[in-house]
Amino acid sequence: MKNKLNSESSTSAALMLALQLIRTAGLRRTPGREKILHFLIENHGPFSIEELQRSLSWAKLDGVTFYRNLSQFEKIGLVRRIEFGDGFSRYEFQSSPEEHHHHVICTQCRKVESLSHCEIPKIETQVKRLGYSKIKHSLEFFGICSDCSGKKLP
Repeated sequence: MKNKLNSESSTSAALMLALQLIRTAGLRRTPGREKILHFLIENHGPFSIEELQRSLSWAKLDGVTFYRNLSQFEKIGLVRRIEFGDGFSRYEFQSSPEEHHHHVICTQCRKVESLSHCEIPKIETQVKRLGYSKIKHSLEFFGICSDCSGKKLP
């Protein structure tokens, strides 16, 4: 029970911070924005627009509302857009613009797993030395998961 309470309070705190960032950016606080944010905070993504619409079908939000809000959230650093090379953009909540992670995607079943550590900052240091600023990167791995390959993990 304690973990559920901690999870609910951390979701609540993240939502309050996100709503504060929305106000600071000059955007209005709307029920649709709150529903999308709450879902993204509570459920680790990334999610395509279609997946979000299915998951939030009860919220009665149209596709334009999803696209517009996710675009605005991306501009202010609340969500990160990820491309897996299949023609769909996916979105996930990010607690801060500096916080990020990478993914590994099964090319057969499309399962997505998060990789918690990023070694890229070492390379970004080299890029900064070349005179670049406002650097960002995207790195995703593709392969066949152990379920699809029939191989058991050691």
